[in-house]
Order: sequence, then C-alpha cells, then structure tokens
Amino acid sequence: MGKPKATPVRAAAFFLLAAGVGALGGLLGYGFQLLLQSLQLLRLAGTPDQSLNAAALDLSPWLRVAVPAIGGVLAALCLMPIGNRRGPFGITDIMALVITRKGAIKVRESAMQILSSAFSIATGSSIGRESANSQLGATAASALGDAFGFGSRDRAVLLGCGVAAGMAISYNAPLAGALFVMEVVLGNFAMDVFAPIVVSAVIATLVNRGLRESATQALYGAGDVGAIHMTDPSLVLAAMLLGCVCGVGGMAFRGALTLGAKTFARLKLPLLLALPLGGAIVGAIGIPQPEVFGNGQNVVVGIITGSDGFNLLGTLLLIMILKSVATSVSVGSGALGGTFTPNLVIGAALGAVFAYGVGAVLQLDMSDDQLRTGFALVGMAGLVAATAHAPITAVFLVFEFTRNYDLMLPVMVCSILASLVARLIDRESLFTSRLKAKGHLLAGGIEALAMQTNYVRDVMRPDAVSLDDAATFDQVMEAFAGARRDTVYAVGSDQQLQGRIHIHDVKFFINDPTLTSVCIAGDLTRTAPAATPEQTLAQVFDLFDDPDLDELPVVATDTDRRVIGRLTRQDVIALLSDEVLGQSNLRVKFTADEGASKSYVQLPGSATLAQIPVPDALVGRALDSLDLLASAGLTVLVTITTSQDGREQRALPQPDTVLEAGSSLVVLGTREAISEFRNAPLPG
Repeated sequence: MGKPKATPVRAAAFFLLAAGVGALGGLLGYGFQLLLQSLQLLRLAGTPDQSLNAAALDLSPWLRVAVPAIGGVLAALCLMPIGNRRGPFGITDIMALVITRKGAIKVRESAMQILSSAFSIATGSSIGRESANSQLGATAASALGDAFGFGSRDRAVLLGCGVAAGMAISYNAPLAGALFVMEVVLGNFAMDVFAPIVVSAVIATLVNRGLRESATQALYGAGDVGAIHMTDPSLVLAAMLLGCVCGVGGMAFRGALTLGAKTFARLKLPLLLALPLGGAIVGAIGIPQPEVFGNGQNVVVGIITGSDGFNLLGTLLLIMILKSVATSVSVGSGALGGTFTPNLVIGAALGAVFAYGVGAVLQLDMSDDQLRTGFALVGMAGLVAATAHAPITAVFLVFEFTRNYDLMLPVMVCSILASLVARLIDRESLFTSRLKAKGHLLAGGIEALAMQTNYVRDVMRPDAVSLDDAATFDQVMEAFAGARRDTVYAVGSDQQLQGRIHIHDVKFFINDPTLTSVCIAGDLTRTAPAATPEQTLAQVFDLFDDPDLDELPVVATDTDRRVIGRLTRQDVIALLSDEVLGQSNLRVKFTADEGASKSYVQLPGSATLAQIPVPDALVGRALDSLDLLASAGLTVLVTITTSQDGREQRALPQPDTVLEAGSSLVVLGTREAISEFRNAPLPG
C-alpha cells in the first residue's frame, strides 16, 4: 500500500492564512482592549481596570446621564466621515457577506466603526465588545483574501476565521468561538471548513493569553464559583423546565431589541442626536441601577458569586428587566456593539431567579448559593441557545467559562429545549431574522445552504455562442461546427436574447434543400429560460427540471438580455459535489462480471477526474508518443470528439489515438497534476 500523499500546498497555505487571521485577530483584539482602557478618562472617575458599574457608583446622578450621552456624541462623530454607517459591521453583517459572497470590508470604514464602538462601550452603552473583536478579525481576513486573490468560497471561510478569532478572545473560549461560526455564521461543519476555523480561534486565543495574563484563566472559573455539582436527577429535570422558560425569555429579549429599533426608526433622528439620546436613556436607567452600564461581564460574576447584593431576588429581577431595556435602547439608537454579552447577563439573572423557585420546591442537599450559581450558569446557556438558535455553542461556551464538567447535563438539556421552544415560536434566530429583514434568503442544511450562497456568476462559463436570428441555415450549421456543442443562442439586432437552437432542431432540415434555402435562425429558435449573474443557484435550479435542458443562457440583467455566458447542469452538480461533499473522495461504481452485484471503488483523497480540452500544442500527436502518465502523472480514461452534427463521441483511448483539434480528454490524477497540465501543457 502506497504512502498517503502529503498535504497539498494550497491547503497548507490556506491553513497558514487561517493562522495569520487568528494572530492578527488576537493582536488587534488586544489593541482594542487597550483602547477601551485608555478611554476610561471619559468616565470622569475610576481607573482603567475598574468596571463600568463600579465607576458609575462614583459618579453623581447627572454625570451618570452625561457620560454615556457624551460617548454617544463621540461615537456619532466617528461615523459621520464615512456616511454615518456604511459597510458591514458585526456578526449579522458579516453573515450577510458570507451568504451573498460579494462585497468586502474596507479598512478605513471598519476602523472608524470600531472607534465609534469603542466610545460607546467605554462610556457605558449596554453592548458587548464581541462584535468589534469579530469585526477586527473579519477585516484582517478580508484584507488577506483580497491580497491573495481568493475566490468567494475561500473568502467566506476566511471571514469565518476572523469571527472565530474575535469570539474566542472575547470570552477566552476558542472551541465555543469556532463552533459559533460553524453553527451560526457558516452553517457548515465540513472538515475542510471546520479545520481552518479551529486553527484561527486557537491561534487568537494563544496570542491573547500571551499578551494578557488574566486570559489564561477560565472566565468564570473555580475561583469565582467553586465546585458546582448538578448531577442530581431532580436538578436535571428542573433544568429542562428552565430551558422552556429560556426559550420564551429569549423571544422576549428579541422582542425588546426589535421594539427599540422600531422606536428609534420612527423618531427619524440623525445619528448625532440618536446616539446621545440612547446614551442618556441608559444613563438615566443607571441612576438607580448602575448594573445596566456596559456589557455586564462583571455583573455575571456578581450574580454567580452572590456578592454585593446580587443574591437578592428583587435585584435580580430588576437586572433582568432593565438590562433588556438598556440593551434595546443602545442597539436601537445605533450604537455599534454586540448583544451576545448582555444576553449572558440576562440569562444569568433569569437562571438565578429560577433557582429561588427550585429551592422552594425541592429539598436538596445543596446550599442556596450553590443552587443560584449553578442555575445562573445554566440560564446563560439557555438564553444564548434561544436567541441565537445555537445550542452546541451554548453548551461549550459555559463549559469553557467554568471548566466544570458536572454542569454539563443540565446545561445540555436546558440549551436544547430552549432552542426547540424558541424555534417553535419563531423559526428564525436573532441573526437570521435581521438578515431576512434585509432581504437575504436563508436555508437549512448544508445542501440548501450551498445552493443559496453560491451565485450564477460563480459557476457560469463565458463561452456561450450566439448568432443573429436572421442568420441563414448554413450560418447556423457553421456556428454548431465551430462551437462543437449542442446549443447556440439566437439574438436580435439589438443583441437581446431571442431563444436557443438545439442541434436536434436542425436535423430535420439537413436533407431537404428546399427548406434549408429559406430557413433562418429565427425559424429554429425555441424559447429559452435565462439566468442572471446575481441569481443564486437555488433560484435557477428548478429550470433544470426540463430533461432536454442541459444549460441555461446567462444574460446581463433582467432588462438587459445580452448573452454573457452559460450555466450548465454539469457545473451545478460539480459545485454541489465540491461544497457539500468537499470532493474528499471519488467513488466509481463497477460490475466485476455480467450479472454480478455492483460495487464501489473509492479512489484516494488526492485523486480526481477532470475533462481537459486538448491543447493546441498536442493536436496531431498520438497518445503513445506523449506517455502522459510518466510525463504529467495523468491517466487518460476517455477521449471525447465532436462530430459534424455537434454530437459528442466518447471512446476508450488507444495507443495510436491521434488527438484532434477541439477534442477533450477525461483524465485521472491529482489536482496538482491536472492544474499543472492545464496551465503548462507538454510541448508539441
């Protein structure tokens, strides 16, 4: 048995780029953290290491309102030079780039958006920094994708690497960051996608831990919460009930965010007024309840440890309600930031409130503090699963938060049920609902996602043959002979598509000179459904239901029907094979003897089949004079020539087979060998 092939150079290079995205994401995220600390002076009190909530306690009531309002003014001023808010920012917009596979993140615009986000976060807006960190990673990924000229699919994976890096350093959770991208952003767990995402998240985490000593510890580790054991069957059953509560609670939180956005949209305020107004409202809420300031990470610590009055039922209820209001106001006013961390705060408060009911009903050998802490952590997972429809991410996020395996059973059942209940209420998550509101079509499953996220422009061939619809019959035949394919397209004097002519449409005229002398292309034309470059494959796939239709003409736009290319059924199937199966292996069905049962041979992962046009340099050469196996590492399986009537004729290769102009070879070999032969064929 031969040794397996080494990792292809291109795949290795892509892994290095993924690692580069992770390293840049980690460095830029650390720089963003330093920026936030340097902006602490805007609080007019406190120190760079002090939490926003603690700093707010040192402020007079009027300053609690004024500081976030001033931050809103500064945040708006940052956006004004780039037209308020041009370009993508945050998880939802990056998902839109992945889905549409077009557009890019411009460095200047992204930098101004991140600076705006920093002013909002540093002065108390109820938003998280995970969106800014993800934006930094995605910006680095977009720049690298541009520099190396990657195609749309690879660019989408690189953007996912950037988001994974940002999420990983935001929560010191590389596995959860990677799973979030696979589960929410890309919707794809294929290994060729998952591997670079994990690499990026891990490298970003290592960089972050190397620069920040505190990042080596779990976010809410044993030092904060102690050992929490929730393996009692009654606690697991209670977590199932909490999952149902979180499912409803997640939808309520989404409703609050929607209401905040609609309220500010009705006001129609310019950003220079909307952002300060949002900051002032958050500040006003923070006068009696300073816990609403900032993303709330330290509030989660207070809830799970029960410190500083966070163990009081009334305080927990106020945090749960007012944090939802403050977040909806911050996001609705236009502040650039994430809702993931505020979501965790609300989930922790909800779980802690739920623990009071569990303690009153069940007689457990467990202190009230341990019960509150355990269910606060379970509630965090439940609310994340409900709002993002991401139960896998939620489970691993809490595990990486605590590194406590004894929490896993209740966290798992709570997350799954929360996601199920939320989906019963609304099939869309927080992120996908925003995408649908922007007109993006989404689909479930990797196959449907591949059809929705690939466009005609990604697959179309530019070699469509067209001729004037007034062309004579002889000119039509010349077009078929020159094109050596089954279909040509008729266009009017204005170059607009009139229809298609199939080779079968002319065979009845060939032997009747009385018809061919008066027949023109328009007489042979049949109606041709057409595609446009901006349509997804899902939008045009049904057109291939016609068994006689092997290709579609591609026209410039719906109104400009100039033929610019063609889309073949074969290319669509090949793309699905690549996207869904990853072309990891090729299987060939064969029968050993007549009547024997069919079997499959699985070729090595490095092998593939390809149809290659015979290069001009090899026309007239016999196959045995080339010895392609020795010279190029290719085995010729089939030769394809085109007859005068446009039909393809396939034959097994013989040593004396002479290669003809316009013919093709079906070859077996590695992708590298095939690529080299395409680009640099053997000399004649």
